[in-house]
Amino acid sequence: MKLAVSHPPHVKLNDTISSINWTKIAVLFPVSLISVYVFGLYALAVILVSVLAAVLTEAVIQKVQKQELTIKDGDTALIGLILALLLPPTVPLWIPVIGAFFAVALVKHAFGGLGSTLFNPAIAGLVFLNMSWTGLLAAESVPHLTQYSDLILELGAGRLVEVSPIALIGVLYLIHKKYIEWRIPLSYLLTTIVLAVVLGEDLSYVITGLLLLSVFILATDSTTSPVTKNGRIIYGIMCGALTIMYGYFSYNYGLGAVYTVFFANAVSPFIEKNTYPKPVDEVMA
Repeated sequence: MKLAVSHPPHVKLNDTISSINWTKIAVLFPVSLISVYVFGLYALAVILVSVLAAVLTEAVIQKVQKQELTIKDGDTALIGLILALLLPPTVPLWIPVIGAFFAVALVKHAFGGLGSTLFNPAIAGLVFLNMSWTGLLAAESVPHLTQYSDLILELGAGRLVEVSPIALIGVLYLIHKKYIEWRIPLSYLLTTIVLAVVLGEDLSYVITGLLLLSVFILATDSTTSPVTKNGRIIYGIMCGALTIMYGYFSYNYGLGAVYTVFFANAVSPFIEKNTYPKPVDEVMA
């Protein structure tokens, strides 16, 4: 019998990496569509350019290295889409091109490809862009959910993903299908809300589309988050605490959530290592 050893994530049953990635893209499609409605066709251009740049970068890398093309698995398209949703609608189109190239070439493939990355490529791409061209990446407004209608359509959004928090409701399907594990988003969201209330922060500034994307999509990335059950809870609590800490001092909870997940990715291996169940003989010793 031939056995294959590969990098995580390892998926049971009939689910594949491709089906998971394309389902996540489908879940992000409504908020992408609404962002085009709110910001116009330029937002569509940002999304298409980002996705295309990511896919072409991977195709060229794999062609040069004479590897099998894997763009059909949807992973690189998902990276490009998430990166675009993290951007303001006013960025020059060369920004998502550089960000996508950095995310795919230097964060994904330089670390070994799918399943080997230390950081979420889309987040790393945003961090790189924000450090390099801070002025171009600055959002012109901060979402403020003062009424229920803002959950459906937030005209004060400064980034594409912030236009409609409720449009991300498809993440519940991802939890139902067990494409994402419930411990991280639950502990992350609860910690964020509890600490915000304790500090007297206005939740209308805290609970935004960018936070929800971080909670349900970015933080739950199977490659960059812990695999142990206790580790996932600790990871989620840490993300919530850091999000509040960053937002409290910077007055930007949305961007704080993204940077929080970036930092948490670096700590994830340490959390995982220290939450593995001990062997029976070691426990009895």
